[in-house]
Amino acid sequence: MTAVALLAKAPRPGAVKTRLARDIGDLAAADVYRRIGRQVVEAVGSDFAVTIWYDPPDAEGEMRAWLGEHEYLVQRGADLGERMRVACDGHFSRGDAPVIVIGADCPAVTAGTIREAERLLASVDVAIGPSVDGGYYLLGLNRREPEIFTGIPWGTGRVLGITEAYCRERELAVGLLPAQRDVDTVADLAALGMERS
Repeated sequence: MTAVALLAKAPRPGAVKTRLARDIGDLAAADVYRRIGRQVVEAVGSDFAVTIWYDPPDAEGEMRAWLGEHEYLVQRGADLGERMRVACDGHFSRGDAPVIVIGADCPAVTAGTIREAERLLASVDVAIGPSVDGGYYLLGLNRREPEIFTGIPWGTGRVLGITEAYCRERELAVGLLPAQRDVDTVADLAALGMERS
């Protein structure tokens, strides 16, 4: 069964969307994150069971109040890559496959996005949803690939290229979804026509 793992932080001012917060303030940035996260979970959760992998560990109550009734598991790991690897391993270890990892900051992600990733994964090893800033908003795997998350300069425009190079080196077939914009800056808000608060 397809597992959808959403990695999210508690929407606490000062702890989320820090680049955006530099321009619009901590409270407004947290509100933007809160709105997008709820939108993504509602859109994907209409057709799929979503497991929320959350941080920090004391935030389960906040997460449930924000995103509703889903399975909640604590993120583990020193960086984003390790946290994604742990989430994927957790799902694969209980027999879920494929595993599709998303975040809470790309408003274009819907149940249709997940279905398209599933279709790709019927014929490829890795499905990637590229973000316009050089990262990715979705990664889908049919089996464990722990090294795909290592040696990545997270938060830079090199994430997608390094991930694709990893796949080429290991002869993993890759399917790409349409590029989308996640929200990290005021320019992203403007491009998506979103209000600041």
